[in-house]
Amino acid sequence: MVKRTPLIALLLITAGASATDFEGLRQCSSAKVKALKVFHVGQAALYRQDCGADDKLAPPLRLAFGYNREVPGDAFAKAARKMIERNLTEARFQSLSRRIDAFNRHYRTTSDGDRYTLDYDSDQSLVLRLNGEELARERGRDFADAYLSIWFGENPYSDNLKAELLSGGS
Repeated sequence: MVKRTPLIALLLITAGASATDFEGLRQCSSAKVKALKVFHVGQAALYRQDCGADDKLAPPLRLAFGYNREVPGDAFAKAARKMIERNLTEARFQSLSRRIDAFNRHYRTTSDGDRYTLDYDSDQSLVLRLNGEELARERGRDFADAYLSIWFGENPYSDNLKAELLSGGS
């Protein structure tokens, strides 16, 4: 059994398994998600190992979104692309645009009760899941930083959402 342990670990790593137990992270904050600043469409929450850490966006972290209504998958993809472009220089956006579009192609339409998560791991991978099913994975801090700019950039989706999620209070 002892001789198999390194082999099992190697298989998990090569299969893309996460080194972090994202289910074991602590919820640091939560906030309502509104569409068009009016319609309550769900709840967002930020999970970390240490909610008091200086760098609130250092991996590992989980950003979770629970939805209480249908949202079309293509709406997620279009909004994500637009928000990332709004937060990056033109050159930086162009250098990442193919990876962003490939990642965004995996969004699906949500129904009441669905949950999207974005897991940012210490290995610099960003993983999109819907109800626990992995839909997309992309490696690189450049990509993760760009993608997280949707909610935490200079021009976020919502200033209120950003402030509430980074406040550390639920």
